[in-house]
Formats: sequence, C-alpha cells, structure tokens
Amino acid sequence: MPPIAEIMGRISELSSSGRRIYSMAQAAPWYSPPSSVLDSFTAKLKEPFIHRYSPDPGFPWARKAVTEDFRKRRGIDLDPLYEIHLTCGASQAFLSALLAVTNPGESVAVIEPYYFDHVFAIRFSDLGLRSIPMIEDNGGWTVPLDELNRVLPEVSVLVIVNPGNPTGKVIPDTVMMRIVDMTAESGTFLIIDETYERFVYTGDTWHPWKDEHQRHVLTLGSFSKSLGIPGWRLGYLFGSEDLLEQAIKVQDSVVICPPSPSQYLLVEALKEEEWIKEMSEGVSKRLELCRNALKGSSSLSWREAGGAFFTLAAYEGNMEAQNAAMYLLGEYGIGTIPGSAFGESGEGHLRISFGCLSDEELEPALKLLSEVSFPE
Repeated sequence: MPPIAEIMGRISELSSSGRRIYSMAQAAPWYSPPSSVLDSFTAKLKEPFIHRYSPDPGFPWARKAVTEDFRKRRGIDLDPLYEIHLTCGASQAFLSALLAVTNPGESVAVIEPYYFDHVFAIRFSDLGLRSIPMIEDNGGWTVPLDELNRVLPEVSVLVIVNPGNPTGKVIPDTVMMRIVDMTAESGTFLIIDETYERFVYTGDTWHPWKDEHQRHVLTLGSFSKSLGIPGWRLGYLFGSEDLLEQAIKVQDSVVICPPSPSQYLLVEALKEEEWIKEMSEGVSKRLELCRNALKGSSSLSWREAGGAFFTLAAYEGNMEAQNAAMYLLGEYGIGTIPGSAFGESGEGHLRISFGCLSDEELEPALKLLSEVSFPE
C-alpha cells in the first residue's frame, strides 16, 4: 500500500468526526482556477466533441499552447507535434518515460529522500533500484556528486526531482549542469521530474534543453499544482522524437490519451498569466511563514527549501517517523507525512506541505506547529 495511506486515512477519520484538522500532508494546492476560466470552460461542456477521445499524445492545439508557454517563459523550444506529449498527470508520464528507456532487469538510480511513487513504478517494472542518499548538513540537503559519479556507470537511468519532493530542494544550476554532463558521459538516461517548476524561489531555473535538445534527457511535469487542477489529471512529457515514439506506446496501452476536457481547461487557464504568478507568490509567502514558525520551535528543525510545497523537517526525540506523524495529528491536529515514506534517510523527519492551506487555515496551523513538543 502507499506509505501515506494510514496517515491520510486517519486524517479523514478525524475530520469526519468533526475535529478541526490542519492537513499539511498532501501537496494539493489551496486554490482552483479563477471563475473566469471556469465559466469559459464549462460553456464548452455542452459541446459533444469535448467528451470524445483526443489523439494519444493530446490535441495538437493543446500541445502548442504548452510549448508556446515554455518558449516564452523558459526559453525552451519544442516541436509541439513530435517532442511533447500530454499525459494523465506526472505519474503516468513517469511510467511512460521509464519504460521507454529501460529493459527488464536493468537498474535505475534515485536521489534519496525520493518520491515513493517513482520507486513503486521502478519495482513493478522489474527494474533494480539504487538509492543515493543526499547529504543533510547546515539545515539543508545536498546532492552527493562524487557518489553519483561512482554509481552512474552501473545504472541505465538516473531520476531526479527538481524542485524536490519531499525536501523542497532546488538543485543549483551549476550542479544541474554537472549532472547532465555526468549522465551524458556515462551513457545514462536522465529523467527529470519538474512537477514544481513554477515554484522555484532561488533563481535556479536552467534546463538542459534551453541549450541543446539532448537525447538522453526526458522531462516530465504536471499542471496539477501550477494551475490548481489536480483532479483533472493532466501532465506532460517532453524529449527527443525517437524516445517519445516509444513512450506513446506505453501511454496508449495504459490510458489511451489524456482527458479531453482537461486539455480545454488547460488552454483557458494558461491565458491567466497574472493569476498563475499570484498563486506562485502565495506559495513563496507560505514557505517563508513556515520557515519562521519552525525556527521558533523547540522540537521541529527547519530544513531549507528553495521551492515546491515542502520542507522535510527534522524532529526531536526517538519516535519513529510514522509514530511521530500520528502523535502530531492526534495531539495537535496537524497532518504531516512521515519522512520514512521517502526512504531510510527520511527517518527522523516529517514532510510538511505549506502549499495546501487556505489563508484562513494558515495562521492557526503555523501557530500550532511552532508550539509542538514531542515526548521524551
């Protein structure tokens, strides 16, 4: 079962019983698209074409809207017909990318603390797993380049999440450049999960395809967070034409195509550039407030986050992370995810999502968080 199932089930039980719970567990944004977008979109629901299949990689006009956004905002030029697919969220995009570049029995490296759904996909695809722990120091997390360089010749694929889930770590541009060079030199495919690329607050926004369409790099992401539409299950995968030709075979057999209504919603939402910027600034504000709350805590230690929705905070005491998360929920009404869900190096930590709370919930939740005390 997913390692968050128990804690999420308990959050649901307590909320249903009438208890006030502040869930800082999942990465579901507090916002949804503005009413102008929803009004324009819902008018289209009366048209029969919106309820039909789209082409397997998504409607050409929807892919073009995404590539135009990437070109304008990020300086990444993509051919909308051959170098990008729309997918049923980032998780399905990851499976398509993974199976496109591996053979059964090969090994895949992940950076730990890792995103556990990636590990699930690796394991059920009959692939070996190599987990490379990050270095925890000075209140943050660092990618161990020397260890990475040692492991790369032994694996077929390296997976990185940037900004990180669960850590909120943003990989500096200089380190990202080194990782791209190292994987190219070792002949290792690089899969970049950039689900939170709209939420980077360090200035580190370089992507290798800004400079060159490198065949060994596949990139995936999601519109769930940036556009506030997690329930509509829409993401993307981009890379070289020959690799995407293999990836679309996976997509066709698993989901056929991305949801047609979601693509209409996507195009309408992408027009709201100021609103998207405002929501990103709202996440940045929440990051700062969460940092301040934890720095005032005697039992929780902030671990620096440069983006995404998370910090993977350390806690005092000898409780296992699962028990610590349950204690925090039961005693304080705050839902978090045990760090052990993200690998052994996550033990002794709790993933706190600051991007899911509404303005009304934020202040009381952070006040409680600053007052947390764990038993001896």
